[in-house]
Amino acid sequence: MAYYTNYIGYKQIGFGEATLATGGAAFPITAVIDGAIALLPILIPWIGNAFKHPARDANKLIDGIKTQLINSDPRQRLALVLATANRISPAARDVSAEKLFLWYKNTYNQDYKTLSLEDKEYYNKFLQNAIQTQADGNNFWANSRRAMFTNSELNYNANPVQTITNTASNIITNLTQSPSSLILYTGIGLGLYLILKNK
Repeated sequence: MAYYTNYIGYKQIGFGEATLATGGAAFPITAVIDGAIALLPILIPWIGNAFKHPARDANKLIDGIKTQLINSDPRQRLALVLATANRISPAARDVSAEKLFLWYKNTYNQDYKTLSLEDKEYYNKFLQNAIQTQADGNNFWANSRRAMFTNSELNYNANPVQTITNTASNIITNLTQSPSSLILYTGIGLGLYLILKNK
């Protein structure tokens, strides 16, 4: 159980009830993830003794939550995936990328239609942060990137202002993280400038 503040005071709310009680996304995804993290030891009792064998235990943990994912709504499912990833050892990050994130993205490939832009961005940032802070190995980076929501999926149910802001943010992120992108966009900009100048 997790505790959330409502207008009256503190109320005990089980995993998913916060989302249901507020009609969807009133609580930030981090609150739903915290609820999922609190629920994991109940769903998978052996979790306290996990990660003596990182890859094997990661696979066991992922297999253990799959039945819960089937019975969850898209937001709860996303939160449970992220909560599970938080419990997987960094030594098994390649297993997490392939068997949890990429599997989730391919299996529940319509969830993006109902998830909020903010929830999808949080998920992508979680994966991006892992890529930036952990070494590659066994296709960890590639699978993490493939598991991310695409720009069209991010913007699927966003309002026009969110779409423009998100697109600009993605361009800036790509430019700052990839020098080759910066060179490419600079070259395109310079080419357009020269073409327009000569007209």
